[in-house]
Amino acid sequence: MKKFILLLSFMSLLAISELKAQWRLAAGIDVLSTPFFENIPKYRFGAEAQYFMANRFALTGGLEFIEKDLGGSAGFRFYPINPVFLRMRGILKENSDLALGMGYAIGLNNNWRLETMADYFAVSGGFAMRVGLAVKL
Repeated sequence: MKKFILLLSFMSLLAISELKAQWRLAAGIDVLSTPFFENIPKYRFGAEAQYFMANRFALTGGLEFIEKDLGGSAGFRFYPINPVFLRMRGILKENSDLALGMGYAIGLNNNWRLETMADYFAVSGGFAMRVGLAVKL
């Protein structure tokens, strides 16, 4: 009987945590990245899933397409004052990088957001500004 009550409590806790949890899918493209004045601009865009573990903290993971290379990303977002967020992502590919940035999310309606972000790439020393869309699931 104790095992049954423990199992029921555990399942209830999972159900409650899932009710509070929130998923978002986001995609964005860099509109400006260093070096700024090249004959051939760098193409960089990505898509990620965001899992909000708490009201102000989300784990993120996704794909990054940088010029001709496809890589993954893993990181987190912190919202000190909503809609402003700080983010850190590891770009996982042949030449891995660490992106540190911040952004601002503009709510279009209850489910859709327009996001603007700026990232500094610690390993390569680059800078990029990105615009994207996010949808709440």
